[in-house]
Amino acid sequence: MTLNWKGDELKRKTVRATRIAIDATMAAAVQHARGSHGPGAHAQQRFESQKGDLERGTKIVQAAREEFRTIRGRWGVVGVPQARRIELGFQGPDRLGRVFSQPAFPYLRPAAEVEYPKLAGRIRRAAAFA
Repeated sequence: MTLNWKGDELKRKTVRATRIAIDATMAAAVQHARGSHGPGAHAQQRFESQKGDLERGTKIVQAAREEFRTIRGRWGVVGVPQARRIELGFQGPDRLGRVFSQPAFPYLRPAAEVEYPKLAGRIRRAAAFA
């Protein structure tokens, strides 16, 4: 009896499925975050974006890729200086001396909390087709 071990092929399929699932999870988180602000958002205790900068700036920054022994992707807001203040809030003077007491209107973290738990299921589904 011989055993035909296909470990390298299994690893390639697993990495591919994981990359696909991470990209899908990031894309879903981006869509969720983009929908968390905009017209009517204040009625739901969320930040109301006037110009759409947050929507346009929220994107996948780096598609999932293998780095050393992990697979990692990055998503968030690019090119919108006030995004951090909106997510975390801000109290105190800015560099121009203006004093702010801006409440936090999180939109990235809630999106992650909704979408990240779905990653394992996405990996399983992607593995079936990898």
